[in-house]
Amino acid sequence: MKKGNWIIYISTIFALAVAILFFFNWNPENLLRRADAPVTLKDIEQDQAKNYTGKEAGADIPRLSGAEDFADMMYRFGYATAEPVGIVSTGVYTLKPWVNPNESRRINGRMTVGKRKKEIITSILDMQEDYNQYYLLKLPDHTYILAQIPPNEAAALKKGKSVTLPIGQKTGLTNTARGYLTEICEEYGVAMNGVLYTFDDAWYDTYYYVLFFLRFGAAAIIFFAISVGFALFWEQILKKLKKSS
Repeated sequence: MKKGNWIIYISTIFALAVAILFFFNWNPENLLRRADAPVTLKDIEQDQAKNYTGKEAGADIPRLSGAEDFADMMYRFGYATAEPVGIVSTGVYTLKPWVNPNESRRINGRMTVGKRKKEIITSILDMQEDYNQYYLLKLPDHTYILAQIPPNEAAALKKGKSVTLPIGQKTGLTNTARGYLTEICEEYGVAMNGVLYTFDDAWYDTYYYVLFFLRFGAAAIIFFAISVGFALFWEQILKKLKKSS
């Protein structure tokens, strides 16, 4: 293979690897979110029919200090937030509520409904597009609870940053999810009595495709910039080496 072809080949592979890593790790949510005022208990009392899950927590929203506080929460009733001191990835992912559970494809110009997507996956593929991960959150008293939290908050906690989670509610676990999570929950002494769910489903449903195309577009720009720049850089190096020889 000619040197020029080797340069193009290596540049493409390197740029593709960087673009893929960027696509799966960059989250542009903060670019789209409005800076709304934190929700307080007074706001909730004034409009109890509204769903406040996923909204920014005000200073008077109850903070979970430990697993016992979470055990006392009623399912789908009442709100709480938390300021975790640690996070553990379970590697178990559940289908996002705002994602169409049926796979669709175009056949002869018509969209058809295919097989139903899996409720739970443990694969690293597609984990950010259609699935949310279950996490174990370490609370201030060093006990753990199950939770599903937005990716930006999860990333910040993994870096050791202080985070106040969005407002959450206690939701249940399906038998399928329970089967996948039993081993790691037993390892960390986590009671499988519910999940702290902190996603604003309505917001994510609205911006689902926007988030995808922003990440895809940025990754594509990075791919072309690196592949072309890398190829030009090595081309100049080879020219200099050829002149000096």
